[in-house]
Amino acid sequence: MILTEDVANLGSLGDAVEVKAGYGRNYLIPQGKALLADNRASKELQHRLTHLEKLRQGKIALAQEQAAKIKELQLEVVRKAGQGGRLFGSVTIRDILQMLTDQGYDFDRKVVTLHAPIRNVGSHELTIRVHTEVRVSLSIKVIGEIEPGAAEVAEETAEASEDTETGEENPETVEASAEESQETETGVETEASA
Repeated sequence: MILTEDVANLGSLGDAVEVKAGYGRNYLIPQGKALLADNRASKELQHRLTHLEKLRQGKIALAQEQAAKIKELQLEVVRKAGQGGRLFGSVTIRDILQMLTDQGYDFDRKVVTLHAPIRNVGSHELTIRVHTEVRVSLSIKVIGEIEPGAAEVAEETAEASEDTETGEENPETVEASAEESQETETGVETEASA
């Protein structure tokens, strides 16, 4: 079979490939993605191949231009993160595709490849397959947003653990506990009298 267009995981336009008979007969030929390579169709095939090769070169040139523009992009995403720079959740391919769509590029999720899951703050690499022969590497910067209350809670927890280790109690904690116990006692008395 000779491919009349690029087929993922099989080959590029004009490539002679050997496939199982059913795949060629039931999918590639009816979809117009391949021609049967025999003597009868050789003249038509040669004419068609020269035309298809010109189209292919044009598509590759457009893909290279698009890849150059994509390489210049500065992708940044802000996510909530913990103290160690670990994200709450992760940055997914869907998030990356949304950022690319916002920039004016429309890609299928299958063309974006993450080298590793993005779960930490920092710079991460990904690859976009613009064309079967054109790939572009891109860097995405993940910025961690630490919740304002999270730092205070962490400090209070650290202070409380230090106090329990030394055997001292924080006066604010003792006072708050006393107020809570008084409210509970007065609440019980009012229910009993009612």
